[in-house]
Formats: sequence, structure tokens, C-alpha cells
Amino acid sequence: MKCPLCKGTMSAGKTNLPYELKEGNVVVIINVPALVCEQCGDDFVEIDIARKVEKLLERIERDSV
Repeated sequence: MKCPLCKGTMSAGKTNLPYELKEGNVVVIINVPALVCEQCGDDFVEIDIARKVEKLLERIERDSV
């Protein structure tokens, strides 16, 4: 896969994903599997991983007090 920004080569790597929850709380999910551009560092999280992260965020919001 080529990077949509710079057309560099994307390779398997990891990224961190920050999310803002209700009431301004922020959670950062670290070491998420992603494709990372070797040239510019842009990252791309595939849909199956994104869905798992969404479920995790839903659980965090539901269980937070």
C-alpha cells in the first residue's frame, strides 16, 4: 500500500490514538497496530482494528463513573 499523503511505502507498525470522551476526558490507546509510512510517518488503522478500538471506547465510557 502506498501512503495517501506522500506516496511512500506503508509498513506494519504501531500508533497511538487519542480520543476525547464525554465531559472533556481524554483517553489515549497506545500501541495500536497500524500501517505507518516509512517516509512521512502518517499512519492508517485498518477497519477491523478500528472497530475493536471503538468497542473498547464504548466499554470505557459505559464503565466510567
